[in-house]
Amino acid sequence: MDSTSEGRSRRVYEVAAEEAGGKLMVTRQAGRRVREALAELLEAMPKGGALYVDTRGVDLMDYSFADEALGILASRMSGGEYGERHLVLVEGVRDLLENIEASLRQRGLAVIRVDSPDTLEAPGIVGEVPEHLLETLQTIQEAGSITNADLAKKLGLNHTACNNRGTKLAKLGLIHRRMQTAAPGGRQYTYERIAP
Repeated sequence: MDSTSEGRSRRVYEVAAEEAGGKLMVTRQAGRRVREALAELLEAMPKGGALYVDTRGVDLMDYSFADEALGILASRMSGGEYGERHLVLVEGVRDLLENIEASLRQRGLAVIRVDSPDTLEAPGIVGEVPEHLLETLQTIQEAGSITNADLAKKLGLNHTACNNRGTKLAKLGLIHRRMQTAAPGGRQYTYERIAP
């Protein structure tokens, strides 16, 4: 399913769909197949797009599958392999998250988690984000879109420290980061949440 939200491309991949593998997600081999399918979709998306990985129909997911499919993919995304494209996990709060969480924490990574691809609720996080970045991420999510100057003011930080936090969150794939020119001859960063 493709859709556009706020001018950005969005695609949903249902892991439990028969062609993806079914309801039991076990073994690295199965994880590799799903990761390769997800990578292909990411590469085809335009800059700024978000791939929603829907695991709600999965009954069982072992650590090997979670690490191979999502841990490695998140690692490659953090390394810049897919450019400015984002990964969002669609899953409720249940035991299935434990193996995904373990894989991402081991790698020092995180992804945005929503209950539904169309939710308007505040998104959550699966994985590991340092405490000082969580406050920054939460402020960006609440604002929807905010300039570095306004974010720095809200957090009581200088512009450089705030920009460093925004850069780290963008590198983790947890926010969109746009650069705009500012008068005279400067630049201004704007941060935007990924999930609606």
